[in-house]
Amino acid sequence: MSTDLRSVAVLDGAGVLVAAGPGPAGADAAAAIARLWGAAGRHAGESSLEHVVVPVSGGAVAVVSAHGHHAAAVTGPKPAVALLLFDLRTCLGDAFAAEEGAQ
Repeated sequence: MSTDLRSVAVLDGAGVLVAAGPGPAGADAAAAIARLWGAAGRHAGESSLEHVVVPVSGGAVAVVSAHGHHAAAVTGPKPAVALLLFDLRTCLGDAFAAEEGAQ
């Protein structure tokens, strides 16, 4: 898994927080992730959007969509963005790919 993660959260397709850690996460995190994804989708076209990475002071915020879920991570400085995106997609696949196929 990518190094220097400060916090990670996973949302289901309805935007409900299903997993989080370490660090604080909750309804505020779910709402913030949904707002970020929605804003990016309006600019890029929701159907073509696979991930969003926003550099912030002291790190970055990344959101990945896969298997009907979103995974978001907050990093420390100088994140390895490609590795972070790969890891988030892999985690969503490991956790939810079978669930998606059963629907």
